[in-house]
Amino acid sequence: MVAIDILQKQLLQNPQQTTLRVLVALGAVYTAAFLVKAIYRITFHPLAKFPGPFLCRISYIYQIYSEAYLNGRMLERLPDLHKKYGPIVRINPNEVHLEDPDLYHVIYRQNTLFRKDPYAYTLGAPNSLSMSLDPAKHKRRKELLNPCFSKRRVHQLQHTMYEEMAKVFSKLSAVADKGEPVPIQDAYYCYTGDIISRYLFGKSLALIEQPNFARESVDQLRSFTSGIWISIHSSLIRYIVQAMPRSVALIVASGWMKIAWFCEALSGEAIEEHAASGSKVKQLEEESIFNRMLNGNSTRENHQAVGFQDLADEGASLLVAGTETTATTMAYATYYLLMYPEKRQKMLDELATVERDSDGRLPLQKLDTLPYLNGVIKETLRYTNGVPGRLTRVVPPGGLFIPRINDYIPEGSVVGISHNAIHFNPEIFENPHEFSLERWLGPKGKELEHWFLAFSKGSRDCIGKTRFDLQLLQAIKSQNLSK
Repeated sequence: MVAIDILQKQLLQNPQQTTLRVLVALGAVYTAAFLVKAIYRITFHPLAKFPGPFLCRISYIYQIYSEAYLNGRMLERLPDLHKKYGPIVRINPNEVHLEDPDLYHVIYRQNTLFRKDPYAYTLGAPNSLSMSLDPAKHKRRKELLNPCFSKRRVHQLQHTMYEEMAKVFSKLSAVADKGEPVPIQDAYYCYTGDIISRYLFGKSLALIEQPNFARESVDQLRSFTSGIWISIHSSLIRYIVQAMPRSVALIVASGWMKIAWFCEALSGEAIEEHAASGSKVKQLEEESIFNRMLNGNSTRENHQAVGFQDLADEGASLLVAGTETTATTMAYATYYLLMYPEKRQKMLDELATVERDSDGRLPLQKLDTLPYLNGVIKETLRYTNGVPGRLTRVVPPGGLFIPRINDYIPEGSVVGISHNAIHFNPEIFENPHEFSLERWLGPKGKELEHWFLAFSKGSRDCIGKTRFDLQLLQAIKSQNLSK
């Protein structure tokens, strides 16, 4: 109290000089605390023995700069860091990145004890399947949603997929006929957005019906990827924006937050419609994912009820995941098939062997069995890597044994292996930087399935991989048979 009284008197007598002294003192205290923490992190910290850039070992500055400021460039720097420091690189004070492929199936296996790192899964949809940190909650939600992503359910949507793709290519043809550049990625965003929204909410966003390929809506969906790293490292900004009045927040909010608010509005409508219908349970072929989640409240015992925020978070998460990743992969597949016309022709020759249905279409069930067409999908996914991160996990009690160094990574530490470290490993994929569809054919291709990680592995693998595969099959087929 005495010190506070003295400080108040000095402020009144000489405010400028006193303020400067206080700021200098606070700066000195902060600097001293940082130095003490830095010394601890490079000498006594449980990860102190593992190599890495000095800045990574003492702070998060290197990682935040590479991810938030350079928009995810940390992933590109990892190969060079491993060349310099070895198979284990400390990339921040509490995290190491691993290059050993065999450890992937230890960390990410079924029923793994390695839990998600809370720091990396703070994108604003905590009640969604993909962001869930609680294994029990994740298991319940996945069991509830699995029927929506079964092959049976996805095959029931193939006519919708054909109809939507026909709209896309009709609009693209109109642009091409004018001699204008074709915005192929925007068109694919419209296609995937319309499909997943009908799947999610029971009604399409009708993006393809909007002028200019719904550029504003597409940019909002696209902004999630460009802003993902800022969301991870600057969660405080998100909380401040969320606390603002909605009319003000809409001016400064990111595209991701606008998507979240949009899904909140649809969630409210879905709950009202569900209540008005008397909570009637629909058949699988009729229900949307929102229907499925709400129906689960009355059809599943001993399960926590699905509420408003569960719907909103799941809707936002699946809308972005089901749009951006699929659309981007389609665009890459289009590019590579145009770059390699001989591969495109082989695929067309294979498609010509498939018997069409009564509508003159190629059934998705048959496309799913074509080896070369599936090679197009697998190689595109391997080459482009739909997951732009390290999928960080927390080491469980007992630590993680690393055979290559005959040592343990201590429990509580964070570890991660990027898919690029596997997909571009020359010991697994011969000539990994070559776009080779043929690598997936025959017995050798079967062996490579073990290392195909586009949808991750284990209990945390991508729930939508079947829908993604079949939607991509249909899209690639359509674009290459169109004029």
